[in-house]
Amino acid sequence: MPRIRRAPHVHKFGGASVADATAVARAVHILASLPGPHVVVVSAMAGVTDALLAIGSAAGRGDDASVRPIADLLATRHAEAIQALVPEGRVLHELLASIAESFEELKVLVREVSKRRDLTAATSDRIAARGERLSARILAAALQAAGKPARYLDATEFVHTDGHFGNAFPDLAASDRLIRQVLAPLVATGEVPVVPGFLGAAPDGQVTTMGRGGSDLTATLIGRALGASQISLWQDVPGLLTADPKVVPDARVIPQLNLREAAELAYYGAKVLHPRALIPLAGRNVPLFVRPFADPTSRGTEISGRRTLLRYPVKALSAVMGQSLVTVTGNGMLGVPGIAARTFAALHRERISVSLISQASSEHSICFGVPETSAERARISLNETFSEEIARREIDGVEVQSGVATLAVVGLGMAGTPGVASRVFTALSSGGVNVVAIAQGSSELNISVVVGAKDAPVALRRIHAAFQLSKIGGGAVAPTERADLVLLGFGQIGRTLAALTPKARGAPVALKIVAVIDQSGFVFRPSGLSRAALLALARHKARGKPLAQLRDGRAAAAEEAVSFVAHHALAHPILIDVTANETGPVLKRGLTLGMNLVLANKRPLSGPKREADELAETARAHGRRILFETTVGAGLPIIDTYYKLVESGDRVSKIEGCLSGTLGFLLTELERGRSFSETLRKALEKGYTEPDPRDDLSGLDVARKALILGRLLGYSGELKSVGLESLVPGSARDLPLKAFLAQLNRHDDEWGRRVEAARERGGVLRYVASITRRRISVGLQVVDATSPFAALRGTDNQVAFTTTRYRTNPLVITGPGAGPAVTAAGVLNDVLELVG
Repeated sequence: MPRIRRAPHVHKFGGASVADATAVARAVHILASLPGPHVVVVSAMAGVTDALLAIGSAAGRGDDASVRPIADLLATRHAEAIQALVPEGRVLHELLASIAESFEELKVLVREVSKRRDLTAATSDRIAARGERLSARILAAALQAAGKPARYLDATEFVHTDGHFGNAFPDLAASDRLIRQVLAPLVATGEVPVVPGFLGAAPDGQVTTMGRGGSDLTATLIGRALGASQISLWQDVPGLLTADPKVVPDARVIPQLNLREAAELAYYGAKVLHPRALIPLAGRNVPLFVRPFADPTSRGTEISGRRTLLRYPVKALSAVMGQSLVTVTGNGMLGVPGIAARTFAALHRERISVSLISQASSEHSICFGVPETSAERARISLNETFSEEIARREIDGVEVQSGVATLAVVGLGMAGTPGVASRVFTALSSGGVNVVAIAQGSSELNISVVVGAKDAPVALRRIHAAFQLSKIGGGAVAPTERADLVLLGFGQIGRTLAALTPKARGAPVALKIVAVIDQSGFVFRPSGLSRAALLALARHKARGKPLAQLRDGRAAAAEEAVSFVAHHALAHPILIDVTANETGPVLKRGLTLGMNLVLANKRPLSGPKREADELAETARAHGRRILFETTVGAGLPIIDTYYKLVESGDRVSKIEGCLSGTLGFLLTELERGRSFSETLRKALEKGYTEPDPRDDLSGLDVARKALILGRLLGYSGELKSVGLESLVPGSARDLPLKAFLAQLNRHDDEWGRRVEAARERGGVLRYVASITRRRISVGLQVVDATSPFAALRGTDNQVAFTTTRYRTNPLVITGPGAGPAVTAAGVLNDVLELVG
């Protein structure tokens, strides 16, 4: 036998991949584009096997009138395909004759069945086998027409089976030997053997079919015997998915599965692959790929003996629908040998497959899952088996609960990973799903639960979300001891927060900054940015350079960056907005992707009311929270105090406050006799102001804070409705920043007169916000020396709550209200509130 120099690539093209001439041409193109040698296994054209079995069934009932039209349609379909693929000539005419002969033979066979009204399993296999045989001949001819040496070989020459018609299994040893004898010489010479899948020869030589998925089994059998480099199953799906996409819309392709994991998924309802197809590959180093026929460049899903990273213990979910749970119960079963053996012997006699078994250690009951269509036969057989025990009341009887489904959570890494089962049942509980039965082997490869059929979709979605299987890095037990932070903005506050976060004490979980986003792009590390990495980012930003220029930086808009980060499996993700930009769409995107929000940015909540309401509604709809303490008073607990007052039954009627640390510093320094120009320059040096101090002098920042508080009270107006007094001199509003700063001393005398006038009235100047449900005003006021506002110094803020309880003497909160340190500390407090 000639030696194969290179291990062949075995391809199996499913029914959709050879459905018509266009599909066959694509298959030919795939084979031509990949390095050989090749062996090809072919299924019947899509729908042909079902049509042939329907013909046999109709004949068995004596209904041969409907047979001829179906047979003629099938003959025409195959003839049209071959005529589109093979040029005029001898080969075409021979194939057309072969197709006609096959369907004439079918009609003769069907007439015999119809006369006897008896369709045997052997005859059914003879009828069904022609689908694969014809499509394989068509593909072989198409390859030849494209200049590729190819030869049709009938599978019965080298696939020997156990002779169980309709569901045969190959004799592995005999088939191995024959495949090497027949196929290896052809492969060695560069020819492409094209083999009909699904078929084999019984010990007496009759054709047998190997059941649904039989073509996959043919491919793995050949791959095993020839020591294939790989086996590709070309399907109309992108690969094996983490769950059924019809039930779980965000299911994604699994890059790699161990053979055992794939077998479990296939057994528990993953229709892309039949579990028997993997049996020939056990102990063989032959990888199998489930690949998308529509995208030949994709690797799809690899199934092999490799074990992928154990830190991702859960790989996928599967479900068997249409199940019944059968329970045998009775005190007389306790400690009695042979009860289980007799139970399953009764099922074996009826050839009933069991999908799940659960038995308590007390042996008081045995329950198991069977197909709903087999449940009544199982009950009758068990009642007969235990008739004497039931009569003596040693066994109470056999109960059948229909309308259930068996869900399987699959992954080799579940063994030895604490918390997997806990997370499964927590997910089900949170979805209000009742568990009917549970089964788990000691290997923990599979946790199976039985639930009501109507609850199965919710259960699958809940478990899928709990393990974040739709995300990159999903499948781990989400660490409860960690929260992942995403910083939107990396200016002074962001950099200060990055330095504070590792030092947070008393946090119930570890806080990890995993991503930093600026206007240019972002830096992301799923395991968390180290302190050294954050320091390097801070130095880079302090030099005025964008994140996208870093070696591991990515250029992206903020919304794109948040989406990219959120498609990774994160633990309790929190998006922290420390920008001063219009970030509403970015924040909304973060909420929809499962992130909680912490805001120091006032714009999203003080912009159009409709947009602020939409943000709050999005959070409610997705079960997320928005904390925004630092939007009003930096580190002061102003929002927190408001909520505590309301939650305790109090009613807040008015809020007044000095809400600008910058303006507070300016006015208290003017009281001490300093000039306006000197004070403003000092505030700029200390970082108390925005880069352009006119942003603070305009009062717009205070107006935004006031509007945020007003909306808590029920104020329905917009920012333009706020009564706002600007402190920017009219002549300076349109000047360039440099020119404005150069002529600051022009305004010193005017501010000196204002301070003196206030002193003569027995008061001091303060920039005050007054907030009620109906009206908000912000402006310069002369406050009496006895007012709490008069005692403010430096950058301190002060807020007074007038409430039902605090009507005569308002509740006053005072403290620093400006500066990166206190703002960053306030943001960190909000983060700790979310993770607490």
